[in-house]
Amino acid sequence: MVKSKIIKKSVIAIGNFDGIHKGHQKIFTLGKKLAKKNNTKFGVVTFSPLPSEFFRRQKVSTRLTRDDIKINLLKQYKIDFFLICKFNKTFSLTSADNFIKNIIVKKIQAKFVLVGKNFKFGHQRKGNISLLKKYGKLFNFKTIDLQLIKEKNTKISSTRIRLAIQKGNMELASRLLGRHWSVKEKVIPGRKIGRKLGFRTANIEMKNNINPKTGVYVVRVKIGNKAFDGVANFGFAPTFLRKKLVLEINLFKKIAPFYGKIVEVIFIKRLRDEKKFKNRNLLITQIKKDITKAKLILQNERHKS
Repeated sequence: MVKSKIIKKSVIAIGNFDGIHKGHQKIFTLGKKLAKKNNTKFGVVTFSPLPSEFFRRQKVSTRLTRDDIKINLLKQYKIDFFLICKFNKTFSLTSADNFIKNIIVKKIQAKFVLVGKNFKFGHQRKGNISLLKKYGKLFNFKTIDLQLIKEKNTKISSTRIRLAIQKGNMELASRLLGRHWSVKEKVIPGRKIGRKLGFRTANIEMKNNINPKTGVYVVRVKIGNKAFDGVANFGFAPTFLRKKLVLEINLFKKIAPFYGKIVEVIFIKRLRDEKKFKNRNLLITQIKKDITKAKLILQNERHKS
């Protein structure tokens, strides 16, 4: 388990909280208000990997948010403590009754438990709201089931955000998340083709997050504590026939090489589809157009904020 210092007799929210989107943020706001009203603290109980990831045979990730980004966001939203349960084979066999007894009652001694309306938990997903309320009467905690909030009459959910990202609709994903979607991955050695074209690039293999739609994106890249503007191509680079999906980023500012570092790539907007060009000159011309357009988009965004 990954955890901060657990505060007992508190208000807790339980769920996957993948993405920490606006719906989750609303739950956190409610939890903190409830905790303040009852003179206690508010914490979050979540899982890693996501149960859906654990049970899926294919190992392609559908995750919106890596654990380290999730933890940073929980701290940003001033959550008093968190508990990330390692979802492995042993944990997957834990009965709903034992989850309540061992985690909610024994480990946390929760006074209030906030969960989504359709929350299911425990081995074979046998745990539900009714079971939580039954145990609540025995162990003196209250269960509050919550409806998801809506954005333009549609429920905000991690599933809806995943679909938006897979379609390349970064504006919708950003609106539902309350921030731009980002990934954190390691920079890997590339073929150095970009350098030959006059554009130094860094390659990232997407392993820990859902894949966006292939194409060219406006991005901002965090390296350490600094952020740099750029463009990125996610795909197979059809002009050069790459064999696997790679995110290739080109920063507008020249900086020292950062191979092997973990960087955060923030997706602002999708510009266009991948395209195979007849020759390098046509590709270079298109890259220059992409950069001009990206700089304008980033400039406009700064004026809005």
